[in-house]
Amino acid sequence: MLAFDASAKRLYVAAESGEVAVFAERGRRLTKLGQAPLAPAAHTVAVDPRTHLVYFPLERGSDGRPQLRIMAPG
Repeated sequence: MLAFDASAKRLYVAAESGEVAVFAERGRRLTKLGQAPLAPAAHTVAVDPRTHLVYFPLERGSDGRPQLRIMAPG
């Protein structure tokens, strides 16, 4: 799954494996800013272009219930 924050020029890539990668758009190129595991099956991502918050709806949080993880770019 992909989400692009056009004003911040950041691309978020969430994989079914739970890995999330962040890329910066620089001209016509993407530069990887980082990649890390987020949560099992964290393969859906959305971004709010106004606040730049990134949303990850998760099937199960640490308590076994559905969870929405909201993150701010660093």
